[in-house]
Amino acid sequence: MQKDFHVKRILIPYDFSETAGACLNHATDMARRFNAELFLLHIIETSTFPGFISHAFSGFEKKVEESSNEKLQELADRLTAQHGLKVTILTEAGKIYKRIVHVARQAHIDLVVMGTHGEAGATYSAGSNTVKVVQECHCPVISIHPGTQFSGFNKIALPIDDSPESRQKVNYAMELAKKYGSSVTVIGLATSSNEDYQRKFRIKIEQVEDFLLEHGIQANSVLRQGEDIAKNTLEASAEIQASLLVIMTEQEPSLSGLLMGSYASKVVNRSTIPVMTVRPAEVDPDRITVTF
Repeated sequence: MQKDFHVKRILIPYDFSETAGACLNHATDMARRFNAELFLLHIIETSTFPGFISHAFSGFEKKVEESSNEKLQELADRLTAQHGLKVTILTEAGKIYKRIVHVARQAHIDLVVMGTHGEAGATYSAGSNTVKVVQECHCPVISIHPGTQFSGFNKIALPIDDSPESRQKVNYAMELAKKYGSSVTVIGLATSSNEDYQRKFRIKIEQVEDFLLEHGIQANSVLRQGEDIAKNTLEASAEIQASLLVIMTEQEPSLSGLLMGSYASKVVNRSTIPVMTVRPAEVDPDRITVTF
């Protein structure tokens, strides 16, 4: 059972930073290809104050909101004039990741595109916020590392391990490849050197590659063996010079009881290329297959 990937509404948490600009470049290009609407969201981060202090700050926050909306509207008007896109602007107050997740659900967003500053980050779009959004958001999230230059998604890396959830993201990679004319490299993440395991795993990887080829996608595969699948994913992606990684929020369910496993967290924070993270469907894992 595979989710269809339709992108009609794209949300960009926008803090007017250089990284936010890179996110907007990617999102704008994607909106043009998918004929999607853009949602620009600025968040005024608030803390919990005693009532009298909170009241004193309310007027200040109102001015910040008005200023934010003016800047967002200027940007929205420019995007509409240059690219013919429909753009909705929003300014919200609250905790960053909670407001992003809330708006994404309320506005029926299909994809969030946001920045990450890595594991040591501590700013608006810091890694901790990104990881929390990836963990809790109902839709896929593309995370963009600071300094990323826009180049489209011409080479997509698709890591596949031996978990039943892993192949759920194949359709996402395939639809992106169709829109961007991309090639897809299937990265087989084998965790055992057992000969029988290796044989069965190769068959699984070949099935995914054949599925992509049959749907008109230029595809190939590489194999990596080792227990550190995050490291193997990042190294293989660098070797093939991928421009996008497509992973699951839970790539290693047997090793982590969390929805956001350590694999996904490491890849999102350490990758120097954009990472699209897909939430696994809540279905019987024994029935999850790629439709060949």
